[in-house]
Amino acid sequence: MSEPQDPLRTLFRQAGAFGQARAEAVPVARVAERGRRARRRRLAALAAGACLAVAGGGVLAAGLLPGRPTAVAPAVSPSTGPSAPARGGPPHESPPPDADPTRVGDGVATGTREPGTGTSPTWDDTVPPGS
Repeated sequence: MSEPQDPLRTLFRQAGAFGQARAEAVPVARVAERGRRARRRRLAALAAGACLAVAGGGVLAAGLLPGRPTAVAPAVSPSTGPSAPARGGPPHESPPPDADPTRVGDGVATGTREPGTGTSPTWDDTVPPGS
């Protein structure tokens, strides 16, 4: 069985000798560039890992906080919305959801709802019936 391996060993040795005879040293600049690229990759991986660690720590810390913070109402100047008193009079109550949108309490709204426009009547300006 040693006979079939001898020709293969001889061929491999000849190929090795041929390769060594033609081999050249790699230029120093190419070796240095490879080193710089490897260093940049390592630093980029380290930076990405640090960012993920900081983000994960923030998420973990937010998850460990006791409850949610209560919402604080923003400071507002005098409001002109429907809940504010209209021209010094008593505040108007908003109509129940099933009420006629053109009537409010004992008064009639001066505004009318135009079909298809999506605008609603003005609830602040009511006129008592018979006026």
